[in-house]
Amino acid sequence: MRFVFWLSLWVLLSVSCTPKKNTPGLAVSGKELQQILPDSNETAALDGNSLAHVYCSACHQFPEPALLPKYIWEKNVLPVMGHRLGIGADLSLYTRLSTPEIMALIKADIYPSKALIAKKDWIKIQEYYQTQAPEKLAAPELLRPDSLTLFRASALPINKSRNALTSLLQYEPTTQELLIGDRRNKLFHLNHQLSVVDSIQLDTPPVAAIRQQNGQYQVLTAGSLNPSDAPYGRLYSWNLNNSAGANPILQLSDLQRPVHLASSDLNQDNLLDLIICQYGNQIGKLSWFEAKEHGTYQEHILKKIPGSRQVIIRDLNHDNRPDIVALFAQAAESVIVFYNQGQGRFTEELLVQLPPVYGASYLELVDFNHDGAEDLLLTNGDNGDYSFVLKPYHGIRLFLNNKENKFKEAVFLPLPGATQAVARDFDQDGDVDIAAIAYFADFMHQPETGFVYYENKGNNIFRAQTTLAATQGRWLTLTTGDLDQDGDEDIMLGSFIFATTPVPPLLQEQWLKNGPSVLLLKNQLQPKLQ
Repeated sequence: MRFVFWLSLWVLLSVSCTPKKNTPGLAVSGKELQQILPDSNETAALDGNSLAHVYCSACHQFPEPALLPKYIWEKNVLPVMGHRLGIGADLSLYTRLSTPEIMALIKADIYPSKALIAKKDWIKIQEYYQTQAPEKLAAPELLRPDSLTLFRASALPINKSRNALTSLLQYEPTTQELLIGDRRNKLFHLNHQLSVVDSIQLDTPPVAAIRQQNGQYQVLTAGSLNPSDAPYGRLYSWNLNNSAGANPILQLSDLQRPVHLASSDLNQDNLLDLIICQYGNQIGKLSWFEAKEHGTYQEHILKKIPGSRQVIIRDLNHDNRPDIVALFAQAAESVIVFYNQGQGRFTEELLVQLPPVYGASYLELVDFNHDGAEDLLLTNGDNGDYSFVLKPYHGIRLFLNNKENKFKEAVFLPLPGATQAVARDFDQDGDVDIAAIAYFADFMHQPETGFVYYENKGNNIFRAQTTLAATQGRWLTLTTGDLDQDGDEDIMLGSFIFATTPVPPLLQEQWLKNGPSVLLLKNQLQPKLQ
């Protein structure tokens, strides 16, 4: 998120000129860039700082040199940025890509055939970052978590003899079912006793699912968990109640590395439409699919940029129409609301934007301060891109709503590599706690912070807790639910042990030999109260 389909997020790949509106992702293709970039005669008098602002600020927030160490700017980020401006772009950029990916990138004009910036201006930008960037970043603040007492850890008996490669973990409270998907393209269906009652083999890894009122599940497959622009993602319908077995029915194909799925009657015609985040890699889009009769869909594109990570459906402006709140990564690093105007029309408004190296990864809408307006809980810690280094600005951020859907950061909880955070009243004391995972945790110094529970102590103060059991896996997915039906919320963590970023060899060996695919953190609150 990202998912391992967020594993290798590119950063600073969308480069443009001064933005014409306060919306990320203004220009993606070389042709779009050429239309808005200034002529070299207009930039002759500008220094490196000014040029960097001109060429970087349209598609994402301006990246300050202090955000990354000098060697990463020089060796990783600036060369990739240059390719998007036609500097150093050649056929080698297409090696190791499939034919569909190559054709998609050429059609999208991702790498322009001629330079879109004067050489002298490019040199000034390089020198600006090389002289202003620090030799290294400040070390992230070390957590000092207390021992986790509210939950007891145990491994679920799934894939016990195979490496943990969990790509989907979802609890359905209405039926007390648990869905577990993995990179082997398998989807398991567990009952309320956590016994596997059914499974299906899909074409590519499952990454999202929603349960329809008729009991069927719609299951999204990614096509590729690795960075890709190939349109291999698909949507299936799977009937768990069909004892004849559950052959999945194909509903949509040619999706561009989709990662998230939601449904709502967006145009209020009494048919459930779909919203799909087609994350892609260098190209992608956020689409809603209008439901037609006989189970068909018509696609409408909301925003044509890569990195759409997640959507939440809410009537944010209280006009009795469902709006779409979307999280974008891939340098856009933003939360955008698409206000529903009726009849399938939407207007777009930026709610939150972060610098392009922040690695936005997950979003929740929850009323933290009980004022009747939902607030934004955002994790940023995706660290599998060209700028891998522990970052002090990675963590969990709470943005409070002023009741007019304007959001201001009120809490920052540092957590290197933060991947997902869910907000629930786990201890049932009337306020909202946080359970979080970090796929890119500081495994060298604090491997147990791959999972952290934050108890809400009031006044925006949170007490961090964790357990040594959190070192049993590399947690990519998290879901919650009352698994044992005892009246409190349990937590489930899904492990995916392979990634492109370093891990201490002994820890990796432990995961390979004994790491569970799913770890259950059973809430002990109700037994204590009985």
